[in-house]
Amino acid sequence: MLDIPSRYKIDKTFSIKTFITADLTPKEKKRFKEEVIEIKLSHQIAGEEIPSFVNDEYDCQVILFFTVQLKKLKYANFVGPIIQGLVKSLCVIEFYDHSSQQVYCFSHKRLNIQDKSQIVVEETVYSSLTSMQFTDEINGLLKEYIAYDNIYNRGNKLDFYLEMMIKAYIISNLSLWSGTRALLASNVWYNRDTMLKLYHGLKEVEQRKKELKSARTIAEQSTINAKLKKSYAQFKEMMEKT
Repeated sequence: MLDIPSRYKIDKTFSIKTFITADLTPKEKKRFKEEVIEIKLSHQIAGEEIPSFVNDEYDCQVILFFTVQLKKLKYANFVGPIIQGLVKSLCVIEFYDHSSQQVYCFSHKRLNIQDKSQIVVEETVYSSLTSMQFTDEINGLLKEYIAYDNIYNRGNKLDFYLEMMIKAYIISNLSLWSGTRALLASNVWYNRDTMLKLYHGLKEVEQRKKELKSARTIAEQSTINAKLKKSYAQFKEMMEKT
């Protein structure tokens, strides 16, 4: 998975029951058991080759990589939040099904301020659907920009993971801005605040483009376009400053 080095390989299969907790409703438990075929921990990045990051907000000592076989890949949107919410560590989930297609799931997590034994999922990102057998644009870009050896920020495990997550989002939303490919190859990834500002800015652009499609008047379209231009200028500024 994503060319993670063999020294991190675990290859441990988990019982599906492990992920069926009391927090799920009876209907959700039944659906989870019906839709999930296999859950395997393929790799675990531990140790301090990439330093851990621990403070009052984060406890990032490992990054887990799961492969999850589903009956149908469309169920990833249901299964992903359950696994991401249960697994407290940062994790990448590779979902796949019999069609030999796959999708990656990432979640930015922090500690719950009131109860440090619990986590809060800040955001979840799914990559676009891609082939496991043939090279297409998406898996080609994923390999080029988020495979293990191609991550720029190795300052700590949190930054390493966020770079993977946000790049996966950009690769899956290339049409958000004409400069998205330039962003992938830029130096914005060396600063966590810049990465997160970029991500939230791109999410705003995604929302505004949806609003633009439903805008009914020229005035509404003009206002939205002005906001989009401002966002694009901010993205350019981020790249120029790094």
